[in-house]
Amino acid sequence: MILLYITGHVAAFNAHGFHELSNNVNAFPTVIFNEGNAYNPSTGHFTAPVDGLYYFTAQICVRPGSSVYFYLEKGSESMSVKVRLTATEDQQGSSHNALCVSAEVSVKLIRNEHVWVMMNSQYTTSQINESGNNVWNFFTGTLIQEF
Repeated sequence: MILLYITGHVAAFNAHGFHELSNNVNAFPTVIFNEGNAYNPSTGHFTAPVDGLYYFTAQICVRPGSSVYFYLEKGSESMSVKVRLTATEDQQGSSHNALCVSAEVSVKLIRNEHVWVMMNSQYTTSQINESGNNVWNFFTGTLIQEF
């Protein structure tokens, strides 16, 4: 008798918050769950544990009168090699209401490739809205299919 063992990897995370690093990556510091430990809240990077098809979404909320530009990018850990996967913009103008804008993407990654949320420039909490239970900036992702 031959026994075949199939090993499946689990990689799924959900994190929120606003902590923009000096390299303009937002490191979402509050981790709700991190199955497979592929998301690093101190760097803001997700690292693919296996070759596969992945799905990511990110949301950034701006305060009234502010604007935001952000991107989902993939590349090397050092970010010296990177590819922009999305481009998202919101300009609030003189609106009196906060607004959240999101980006999502399906992407093929090879093992150890990274994905992160890149802010276009340095933003502050006077521009970006993260208010406890009512408004969250978030980054979430999952492995859909292993190759």
